[in-house]
Amino acid sequence: MRGLLDMILQNDEYLQLSTYAIVAAIVVTFVVNFATRKLKFAKYIPGIILVFIGIFSFFTVIEDLFNPDNIEILVVFVIACASGLISLLFALIIGIIQNDLS
Repeated sequence: MRGLLDMILQNDEYLQLSTYAIVAAIVVTFVVNFATRKLKFAKYIPGIILVFIGIFSFFTVIEDLFNPDNIEILVVFVIACASGLISLLFALIIGIIQNDLS
């Protein structure tokens, strides 16, 4: 357990970066939903774009995946896909809440 805590404390910049990306994705999803109330699909667009960015960055290093020089691109893949999925789930929650209120 101590080793896990040490590893987290050594890589706290990735933790901060992923937290900021997730919060930004949620805020953008909420703003898009608020700006386009009548378009039901628009709130899913930020999440889809982030997932595509993550998948594209993964496919750019797929041939040389275990090269230590590609770690930054793999971090982009993980953070973009995670924040995209969280944004899609947040958009789904917004859609369910809007349907219940209607």
